[in-house]
Amino acid sequence: MKVGDLVRSYDGHIGIVEKVDKDYYGARQAFKIYKSLERGKCIRGNMVDGFGPTKDGISDRVLVLWGHAFATYEKSNTLEVITNE
Repeated sequence: MKVGDLVRSYDGHIGIVEKVDKDYYGARQAFKIYKSLERGKCIRGNMVDGFGPTKDGISDRVLVLWGHAFATYEKSNTLEVITNE
């Protein structure tokens, strides 16, 4: 995804990419609790027993100018590029 691309949001709106901030959201790894816990118990920081990959990883923040003449920041994994090159 780059500046000037035409994109579609999950709800069908179409816009143009104005700015891309690389690696803005997320992380590659996180603290995880792999052992099973009883239902209703509190999770504490000292219960961590490993590191693991996150579900979505790192994504970009994209400034999109929508057809309604307003711009918003969106996560890059919520947009679909529809520009043909």
